[in-house]
Amino acid sequence: MDIDKILSSIGGFGFFQKRNSFILGLVIFIATFQTVLIVFVGMEPPWKCAQDSTTCTLNGTFSSGDENYDSRCSMNRSDWEFTSGFTSIVSEWDLICGKAAMASLAQSILFIGWIPGAFIIGKLSDMFGRTRMLFPSIAVVAVASLSCSFAQHLWLYLVLRAIIGFFEGGVYIVLYVLSTEFVGPAHRSLAGTLNWVFFTLSLITLDGLAYGLHDWRHLSIAVSVPALPLFFFWLVPESCRWQLVNNRCKEARQTLEHIAKLNGKNLPSDVMPAINNVEEEKSFRGGILDLFKPRQQLKQTLILWFSWLTNAMVYYGVTLSAGVLGGSLYLNFLLASLVELPGNLFSIWFMNLLGLVCMLCLASANITLFFSQGPGHYQVIKIISAVLGKFCISISFCTIYVTSTELLPTVIRNIGMGSMAVFDQLGASLAPFIILLVSRSHPILPFSLMAGFALIAGLLCLLLPEPLGRRTLETLDDVNRDNA
Repeated sequence: MDIDKILSSIGGFGFFQKRNSFILGLVIFIATFQTVLIVFVGMEPPWKCAQDSTTCTLNGTFSSGDENYDSRCSMNRSDWEFTSGFTSIVSEWDLICGKAAMASLAQSILFIGWIPGAFIIGKLSDMFGRTRMLFPSIAVVAVASLSCSFAQHLWLYLVLRAIIGFFEGGVYIVLYVLSTEFVGPAHRSLAGTLNWVFFTLSLITLDGLAYGLHDWRHLSIAVSVPALPLFFFWLVPESCRWQLVNNRCKEARQTLEHIAKLNGKNLPSDVMPAINNVEEEKSFRGGILDLFKPRQQLKQTLILWFSWLTNAMVYYGVTLSAGVLGGSLYLNFLLASLVELPGNLFSIWFMNLLGLVCMLCLASANITLFFSQGPGHYQVIKIISAVLGKFCISISFCTIYVTSTELLPTVIRNIGMGSMAVFDQLGASLAPFIILLVSRSHPILPFSLMAGFALIAGLLCLLLPEPLGRRTLETLDDVNRDNA
């Protein structure tokens, strides 16, 4: 049974899909706060010599990159002090000098937790349903996020961040799959990209909140409380695609009737016989090994894994670098976030015009162009290059999500996306330490590394088949027929 044709006949992107995209977009909007919160709660305030110190005789304040920035490491803690203005986990737990890597770990541990979370929750959602895993995961993220705001010890803060990462990894994967499985093929790029519009709006909102709330605990509470009611979003039904491939035909019929009713359409008369035929077929539940066979699927999986790792490393590398580019952290972060909006909208149009694979290659190639200018010593050039690089990587991120969901059949889509998220978070886990490298070594090294990875990923994507306009793959038999 061709579910794409059914969805197109009852409204490929009607009122139901628009409402669904908005609800799921709100979840992404709130969840994104935790993903990039460390940019502000983990930033390091400038320092200066204590007024009564006889050891520290330096004048002025010192920020990352200044010549005397590390001179305090040889002093007693009483000889210097952080400048007032804002607090962070760095200033509260003195994560400087020998403990500087702990601040980077506070971000990386979220991504490290994301790795098993995306894979395990992705697999469970393929087995038990998308919504049955989504809403409990949101509840855990909400509670753990709020608990972080009151953590009195660094180890507890890190444990809670790991818990957030584990369940948030599952939230993102299930959200994206769920938002695209309800729409017709002609609107899949739009539905997928709308998720990133909400992601970008969250970044802009976070920047405004951080600008007004200078205490890291207050900021953490402000972005955690809105998550508490999100797990009550019962308005999102189970995926009709998942129901059909798992022989839940009665539930699938009810879901399709619900979609048709909200879209002001009638369910075609030939749908019921088609659903009854599905009941007579044996459903095969795919597993992780099905990502590696046949050989064409193996090649696609390996290329997508590398592309996800590269996209995450570059995206979060640019996002987290806002504090080391010079100038205002808030302005840098805002500019790098604002540029994602045209990037998201640009990608919707060009994915349909050029194709997914071509769009992914072009975006990756352009990243290298702008990052080649990024390491310069001129502050304005560095900021402009980072913003343009962010524009390109946001396009690439939108495209890689849509491409991956198009190339994976429904029976292994969540476990496949979960495996992609493993490499996504491996790349993201490297980003904080790459940015630490920016402030501790030659500035050309980290950006050259990211540009090189992006160029290789872009070239490899030329080997992927173009999924644009192709019917959605539902079962492993569909994959075998396409590769025959």
